[in-house]
Amino acid sequence: MDRMTDNQRVRLLKAIRQSGIFVTSGHKEKVNIMSTHWGSLGTFWNKPVFILPVRKSKLTHSLIDETGCFAISVPAKDMRNEIIMCDHLSGYDSNKFESLHLHPKRTKKIPTYTISECGLFLECKVIYKTDMQREQLDDKLREEMYSQKDFHTMYFAEVVAVYENED
Repeated sequence: MDRMTDNQRVRLLKAIRQSGIFVTSGHKEKVNIMSTHWGSLGTFWNKPVFILPVRKSKLTHSLIDETGCFAISVPAKDMRNEIIMCDHLSGYDSNKFESLHLHPKRTKKIPTYTISECGLFLECKVIYKTDMQREQLDDKLREEMYSQKDFHTMYFAEVVAVYENED
């Protein structure tokens, strides 16, 4: 993997905190986009790892389980409207690329796509996953964040490629 620069790390984490990022998963027959404001970047097992929480009800969950990978696309410009709309559309019911007028771009090392309108890309290969355990979660968080009991699976994924949009 090309080493992630400090500037790229800051851009990713700032986007997660502020406007959000896109996560793409799937293959040619079915590709989906998910937006998120949650995630963490760090080092596990001496590897650069992105931790992505995905609710089991999301199409992205089944696509990551099927393919073992996902890509992160960080907007280079203001894409808050697309991120908000992405969150309100179901991948089960629509092609989000078409609905959001976005264009898929083939990844370099994993079998999925990124979003060509974005500026920074991370390709991630799942190396560990764990389902959240209701009884292990703080009571207040459980009440505030999981009233529907739709807990996340936490995907620990090695960042196998990081690059900028060359277009």
